[in-house]
Amino acid sequence: MSLPELRNLTDRLSKHAALPNLIPNLALRRAERTTGYEALMYEPMIYFVLQGEKQLSIGRKTLTYGAAHFLILSVDVPVNARVLQASNEKPFLGIEIRLSPDLAREGALEMLPALPVEADPAFAVGSLSGATVDVLTRLTALMDTPADAAHLAPLYTRELLYRIGQGPQGHLLRDALRIGGQTVQVQRAIDWIKANFREKISIDRLADIAGMGVTTFHRRFKSVTNLSPGAYHKMVRLHEARRLLLDARTVSSVAFAVGYENASQFSREYAVMFGAPPRADVLSEQSRPSR
Repeated sequence: MSLPELRNLTDRLSKHAALPNLIPNLALRRAERTTGYEALMYEPMIYFVLQGEKQLSIGRKTLTYGAAHFLILSVDVPVNARVLQASNEKPFLGIEIRLSPDLAREGALEMLPALPVEADPAFAVGSLSGATVDVLTRLTALMDTPADAAHLAPLYTRELLYRIGQGPQGHLLRDALRIGGQTVQVQRAIDWIKANFREKISIDRLADIAGMGVTTFHRRFKSVTNLSPGAYHKMVRLHEARRLLLDARTVSSVAFAVGYENASQFSREYAVMFGAPPRADVLSEQSRPSR
């Protein structure tokens, strides 16, 4: 199988607005125009780009990845993402594989490389190999043959994990599937922040949740996420605030709902993150044409 074959297959299948969920953890992505930055919370995933180009910022780090490349994330990370190349004639095309812990049961994990001694960043960009394109094509093509999907999707998924696992980013796959390592400890603190974002955070408490000393925790959290615990907490709050504002809530009520004690401070920090004050940002988002 070749990349053009996979691209044509994805182009055809992604034109359907609602595809049946035949293949667990797999989703097709399509955009027919470029976008500005969107604030999103990315969960552990492998995001394959087949056509077009996308850019992602995580803290001060910016990643750009295009056709024949993939992004792998091993922890939950708040990001700003935008599509750089897309048009009606040549849409952006991607395939997302969500790395849920249940995929550990698909096997092939014994073939993954050992975890590094020190925590690496929880994200990286890699290049698609011919073998990966081949198995990804076979996996995606199962959308055309529902009767085969239940039987073959687990086998092809196992092979896909194996192929990615043999590359330079393989240890991130082990991290994402929660097979030990320092990133798993950091993820425990991330889970707490996401569940309790309205509360003020305590580095001592987060370090205890992660099972690390305070200094070690702070260093490894920033190494993994490219954000300090405080910056991560703020981004989670503001992402939730934007979601609430889009549901027609007032600025002051949203500020208090996500844990701010001062609506003016909330508006200032919101404008820094999203490039416009809360109400102006929401009006701009609502005026965009539907995709």
